Amino acid sequence: MTEAVLNPGLDHDACGVGFVARLSAAGSHEIVELALTALDRLTHRGGVDSDGLSGDGAGLLLPIPEEFFRSRAQDTNIHLPEAFGLGMVFLPRQQETDARRAIESLAPQTGLRCLGWREVPLESARLGSRALSSLPVIRQCFFAVAQPGADLERSLFFFRKLVEAKGEPGTYFCSLSSRTVVYKGLLTPRQFGHFRSH
Repeated sequence: MTEAVLNPGLDHDACGVGFVARLSAAGSHEIVELALTALDRLTHRGGVDSDGLSGDGAGLLLPIPEEFFRSRAQDTNIHLPEAFGLGMVFLPRQQETDARRAIESLAPQTGLRCLGWREVPLESARLGSRALSSLPVIRQCFFAVAQPGADLERSLFFFRKLVEAKGEPGTYFCSLSSRTVVYKGLLTPRQFGHFRSH
């Protein structure tokens, strides 16, 4: 048996990760606020660009607040079925229209229908120059299965892989699920709460 030896050249720092949950109740805005506080307390785990304002990334993973998204979808004339998928997607700035068309045209290949798009309200005034220069177009898109009874989560998984392979370069799904949504960006943890969508 050989003795394990620590090799400092293979050592890597890890991101700071926090977990906030309430086991006895449904999700609430209070839990999100606690998660933002936890994120803020992980500021020491992240890097900051020389401009002093561009972070190396921060984000939150949340269960999809179904009532909220049903209301927001209805505001843009999108009618969501009982089960729907939500994509949080970064689109290339100069090719947003082409990227959206590619997503819509690829969806049927995995048994999905794109139901529509939502603009994500953002507040970018506090971002640093590097973060602003690379800020993509951030959109949410809604999906449903084309055939009743199909496995929505499985279809979304394969669709994400398909878009990675055949979609417009620069398109990136932060999350694509019927269960969770990810909000993230090239931010410091302290900037995150001011940048998030409403």
